[in-house]
Formats: sequence, C-alpha cells, structure tokens
Amino acid sequence: MTEQQAPSAQPIPDYMQKRKTRVRILTDVGVIEGDHAHPPGVRLSDSLRNSATGERYLLLTDVEVRARDGSPLDASLSSAPFMLVNASHATAIVPLGEEEEA
Repeated sequence: MTEQQAPSAQPIPDYMQKRKTRVRILTDVGVIEGDHAHPPGVRLSDSLRNSATGERYLLLTDVEVRARDGSPLDASLSSAPFMLVNASHATAIVPLGEEEEA
C-alpha cells in the first residue's frame, strides 16, 4: 500500500503587518471595547464588513466589557486578552481611536 501524507499547513508568519483600531461594539446586553486588527491599506469599515459577511465572529484583543448602562460586570467577565464576538449580535460598531501598527 502507498502511504499518503496529509498536506502540511502553512503557518501564518508572525511578521505580517497589521493595523489595529480600538472599537466599541454595542450589543443588546452590553458594550464591548477592544482592538480589531486588519491588514494595512484596508479601511476599518471594509474589514468589519468583510468580517461581518464572510466571518461569523469578530476577533478583538485587549477587551473590556460592561453593561449597557456603563455599570461594571462581574470581575471575571469584565476583561479578557481576546474575545470572539458573534457579528450578528453587534448593533453598532464605533471606532474609538486612530489606527496604529500592530
């Protein structure tokens, strides 16, 4: 029998340039703030539109979460190093700062 080998996966290089923009995502139950990374030369709106239509989740890093009224949540839920947000739950996405190189 011939032994078949699975194709090797090509890792994404760590040195790929990314831009990051701090965003605030409003949902029905809370407010999420975090950094959204996107390729340089791609507008934030285009990146989010592609994420919302092509991807089910938006990846955020350095995340803070609070209730809609601004009150803090349980300490274990109020921050995270990263979070995947289901794009269908976002009612609004607001950029908070200038884009910076990640």
